[in-house]
Amino acid sequence: MSASQASALTAIAFQLAAALEAYEAELDRMTGVHIDPELYQLVAQCMDDMRMFAASLPKLSVLWVELMIRHFEYTHGLWRGQRGEATAAELQALYARLREATRTLHGACVREITEG
Repeated sequence: MSASQASALTAIAFQLAAALEAYEAELDRMTGVHIDPELYQLVAQCMDDMRMFAASLPKLSVLWVELMIRHFEYTHGLWRGQRGEATAAELQALYARLREATRTLHGACVREITEG
């Protein structure tokens, strides 16, 4: 890999790490809130931004897929919770798994930045 390609991948990993931090902030706001379409849109935009960056980093694809799965499970759980079909304990467990997936991917981004 050329130096310019390595630099580009490092920059993309940095952008993905920053997008993950923005996602976490929006996710924290979403927790415990009744369905707020504007907030869900902000979280969806974060996912779109991360998807764009993750597509350029094939080494992180498994971690990205894990995060997408956990995101879907959590947002679906929130919807179920609004309908009384999910308990607070279930939502808390889903949230914990999503945060773990987010932290794992963020850590991989940092390694990509420092090793790149």
